[in-house]
Amino acid sequence: MKVFVESAYQNLKKAGEELCGDNVEIIKTPDSTIIVLADGLGSGVKANILSTMTVKIASTMMKNNMNVEEVVKTMIQTLPVCRIRRLAYSTFTILKVSHKGNAHLIEFDNPQTFYLKKGKLEKLDVYFRDIEGRRIRESRFLITEGAQLYIVSDGVVHAGVGGILNLGWKWENVGHYLERLSKKPRSIYEKIRLLITACAHLYAQKPGDDATVVGVEIKSPCIISLFTGPPRDRSMDARVVTS
Repeated sequence: MKVFVESAYQNLKKAGEELCGDNVEIIKTPDSTIIVLADGLGSGVKANILSTMTVKIASTMMKNNMNVEEVVKTMIQTLPVCRIRRLAYSTFTILKVSHKGNAHLIEFDNPQTFYLKKGKLEKLDVYFRDIEGRRIRESRFLITEGAQLYIVSDGVVHAGVGGILNLGWKWENVGHYLERLSKKPRSIYEKIRLLITACAHLYAQKPGDDATVVGVEIKSPCIISLFTGPPRDRSMDARVVTS
């Protein structure tokens, strides 16, 4: 059975910065959907450059069916080194879902992705491996209609830290909030809007970090017919009207 991947994202930039240090790239191929979220080191312009390069490299290589080792090595060799921290660093989460529902999740230093089935948080079986000194977390699983995933940067789980919430929102509490959102029939767009709005409230409208949420919902594909005028061939009129 084929599945359709509906996705959307929204972010907050750190207070006082012109650019968000997080970036998202979503690519649709004939047989899969590829989503990459990256969080560049620091904030502002430098972080934006790092995260932009990361999502472009990762999405392009995954589109061309490169393996994880090649993707990570290429990013390490390509990202510019920060003159102050002496690091070429960007966290990332990569999700690739085939149209048959086979999902491959690859995470490096981002909060663990939230996976919900029937409105409840589910644990994914994960395995770890070291690639070029980076600890990579991976999951492979079959995803079915109605399942949801939420990919977030650390600005979400740390929302409110040092202010409204001493230790931040925390992963578990974000997960419970997503479960509550799923109790009512809401679109994935509405859910990520509510989640990012909650983050803004916890930051008292002055985010101390960039915060990004990518929402993914699995649906059954729907086929539609769209036309903007009569067909060029009059013999096709009946077919167009009845389809």
